[in-house]
Amino acid sequence: MSEKKKGPIIKGYEKLKKEVVIDKVNEIFRTQPDNYIAALEEIGFEYHEEDDYEEIEERNARPENQNQKDLVAFFKGEKKLSDRILHQYFEERDSEFPNLPLMRPFFKEANQNLKSLIMYGLDSYPERIDLLSDLAFFHEFENNIRLLITYYTRACVAQSNLETFTELAWDFYYSTNPDGYEALYALKKLFDPDTEKRKIIDFLIAETKEGKETDSTVKI
Repeated sequence: MSEKKKGPIIKGYEKLKKEVVIDKVNEIFRTQPDNYIAALEEIGFEYHEEDDYEEIEERNARPENQNQKDLVAFFKGEKKLSDRILHQYFEERDSEFPNLPLMRPFFKEANQNLKSLIMYGLDSYPERIDLLSDLAFFHEFENNIRLLITYYTRACVAQSNLETFTELAWDFYYSTNPDGYEALYALKKLFDPDTEKRKIIDFLIAETKEGKETDSTVKI
């Protein structure tokens, strides 16, 4: 039956059915993270092992320009940390088509030279959100919660643009919340109640509370 021929009752039923399935899947991932394959199969899904295309892409990645060659050499310990290496990293990161498959494995292996490069960059440019995001991504493969707290806090204090400050605060919250750190409440203590930054933090805290209350009312 075509979409045009389906009446509102049928469309409504199909929409409800899809929502129920999505809710069941979300519940399985939330409550059975170690047994999700079997649980999904129980409700009618079939599991198929597929090639890890990201891994294949990374395995086949090669440096495509001099910047990338120098960065790979640095990550492998063949070059020293320097301003030149840092700006080559910026150029590659900010390029229209960055060679992500070439760079990702160094994050995944928690390459210490990459870590030192990110920290070196943040010491020179503490408010760069892209470097903070890279540190947060690195944190997924090597726990660096104290570094995240230090650098995000420093950036939030130094940032004068309120729109950028809001983005930083959100990133800080989402990057550290899985580790149990209450970034917004920590920031709240740093700013006086009558400041614009404090008002923003209070607003963000209210937003997170509202989101948690909404999640708690959802029933499967």
